[in-house]
Amino acid sequence: MKKVLIAIIVLIALGFGYWTISPFFIDKRVSEEFPPPDTSGTELSQIKQQGSFEGFDSIHYGSGDMVVIETESGYVIRFEENFNVANGPDLYVGLGKDGEYREEAQIARLKGNVGSQNYVLPKEIDLKDYNEVWIWCRAFSVGFAKAKLKSI
Repeated sequence: MKKVLIAIIVLIALGFGYWTISPFFIDKRVSEEFPPPDTSGTELSQIKQQGSFEGFDSIHYGSGDMVVIETESGYVIRFEENFNVANGPDLYVGLGKDGEYREEAQIARLKGNVGSQNYVLPKEIDLKDYNEVWIWCRAFSVGFAKAKLKSI
């Protein structure tokens, strides 16, 4: 019975270790075109804000450009082709203000850690209340990268 219990504990530890560490060694590339399929009226789209990602340290790094585009149906946050962030478990795209991530402004799970991608801003989130776009690890409550928004 004791050997079975030890085997179960070892399997759980190995599974948890794989889930937390393996993303650091595996890149997921995304290459989305603009406009995303769930927006309409993009003939009136206009870039409103822009920013560049910066990481927090050598483990939680990020780089690349992003823009906020206003369309007839709302805002789209677009990461450009040069976007690159350290991969990790449970990464999300969200908004923050003045260096602080805001959980209530979580947008979506990160599609990939490399390449161009689009995120439609939910209607209930008012972009005026935030000045940063974050890549956030929800499992460990740690930021991987953020981009300060600058109006154009």
